[in-house]
Amino acid sequence: MNNEQHQARVDGEQDAELDVSKILWIVVGFFISLIGILIAYIYQPNPPATKLLDKSQEYIMFYTEAYKDKSRSIQLTYSAIGFAISTGITIFFFLVGVAIIGSSM
Repeated sequence: MNNEQHQARVDGEQDAELDVSKILWIVVGFFISLIGILIAYIYQPNPPATKLLDKSQEYIMFYTEAYKDKSRSIQLTYSAIGFAISTGITIFFFLVGVAIIGSSM
């Protein structure tokens, strides 16, 4: 991998880290659950075109690939966190309900 390819990958990953809304994906995972995780896996945002102006085709190719890969990784991670929080809360309230019903008998 030459220096331009490496720099394109680094730039793409850094920009994806800054661009992807982690809170949004936590909310998606929390409210849409497993479908939210599936959406996070399928959806691949395109990098902003302004970042690619005056760049070589090779740079654009490696940047775009790195941007999409990192974006997907972040989306999956944070939607899974949202899903885990939702699942934890559901289990907690289920156990509380079982305890209340059990104590009233």
